[in-house]
Amino acid sequence: MTDSLSDLLVERAASQPDAVAFVHEGQRLTYRELSDDAGALASGLFELGVHPGDRVAMLLPAGLDWVRAFWAIQRAGAVSCAFNPYVPPETAIRRAALVRPKLTLDSLAQIPREVGVRPHVEVDPESLAFLQPTSGTSGESRAVMIRHRNVLSVMRSYSEAFTVTPRDVLVSWVPPWHDLGLVRFMIGTVFNGASCHIITPSIQTIPRWLQTITEAGGTITGAPDFAYRMAARLVDPATVDLSSVRWMANGGEPVRRSTIEMFESRFGRRGIVCPGYGLAEATLGVTFAPPGREIRVDDRGNVGCGTPLRGVEVKIEHDEILVRSNGVFAGYFDAEEATAEVLRDGWLHTGDFGHAGADGELYILGRKRAMLKRGGAVLAPRELEEAAQSIEGVRLAAAVGLRRVSTEEIVVAIEIDPRANEAAIVDAVSREVQRTIGFAPERVVVVKIPRTYNGKIRHAALCEQLSASSLLPSARGEGAEGG
Repeated sequence: MTDSLSDLLVERAASQPDAVAFVHEGQRLTYRELSDDAGALASGLFELGVHPGDRVAMLLPAGLDWVRAFWAIQRAGAVSCAFNPYVPPETAIRRAALVRPKLTLDSLAQIPREVGVRPHVEVDPESLAFLQPTSGTSGESRAVMIRHRNVLSVMRSYSEAFTVTPRDVLVSWVPPWHDLGLVRFMIGTVFNGASCHIITPSIQTIPRWLQTITEAGGTITGAPDFAYRMAARLVDPATVDLSSVRWMANGGEPVRRSTIEMFESRFGRRGIVCPGYGLAEATLGVTFAPPGREIRVDDRGNVGCGTPLRGVEVKIEHDEILVRSNGVFAGYFDAEEATAEVLRDGWLHTGDFGHAGADGELYILGRKRAMLKRGGAVLAPRELEEAAQSIEGVRLAAAVGLRRVSTEEIVVAIEIDPRANEAAIVDAVSREVQRTIGFAPERVVVVKIPRTYNGKIRHAALCEQLSASSLLPSARGEGAEGG
């Protein structure tokens, strides 16, 4: 049985040397080529003074060089930590410095190559394979420490739940420095001997995502919920054909029933968008709903995200989701107190609120810090956001609770079509939330909603933004301003 990612690549190259592993913008990389390149680059990393266990920061764009660099670091027995390269350079360098890397890569040209060198490093399954920066949706981003045994355990659980074969064609739009992009696509492709088409990640390339599925006969893909909403709005169904798709994972943020129904109806494929729940601290996978199954929704409209993968235990304590599995991380880098807060008595305290149905189905409300309180009841922001986004002209909505002296003021922030009537939309949103939820928000404001690099709403940052601004009007629904 394979014990490390390094061995995984070597074994895959031996068994499928000429099979195409990755494709990006028309360029292809076979498993033999990937293994050869990774071996030569690993030798170059040794020349640069990188030793097994050293950390190497990656500031590379999505593409074949990203793949080569990641697998070279694994072949060298080092620990990769990939960051978003599309932020300002000073920001990227500052973030990378936090993991104290032996080397920071922003180009493969930094690494000398000696063709034909194939270093072999014995890798302990308990050693670190990579550090995964969290998205920072609810506060400070941290680096999650993932061992080789963590990621391989999750890969085996996925493979047992959903058969992936060398005939499958994966299409990855999610950034490879995100846990979904890294684990499911950059690592999962090699684990299963499949091929993967990499799309440069951005809102503008969402149409290209579906076009690549059409052209390549893509069978498996995945993205956060918002990407499916955007695809349904941006892509003409007459221009794409998704008949080859077996399943499309939907996770990374609370899943909305309206998103799945809109996407599947628009593109004429029922039962292919599969809700799931995971997080970086569990090496991604916790639960997953199988393709072809009817969407399950609780009485509050929360979508069921499936049952636990094999080897994963889930329980609910005080509404918080707790997880125990071989995929649970080793802790946060340089953050012992934060690690102790979430790893207790063998359980990962996720910080996510949810509940389990009688059949074991897991329903996710959202991040604990983002929950809204009204009359003693706890509400998921999704409930208000989905109501707000049903109004024509609303592009994005985010609901937050602003702390006041003795209460919490619920505010719905919206981004709207610039051609729309702002006052009319603000009023319509307030009335729709009242109709759907049973009460109107104290405020509806039009602002630019802060998001992470992969499009997830940063509720904590929005709270800070609204608390510090003068955007909030003095009366409900009156004179909301913004841009």
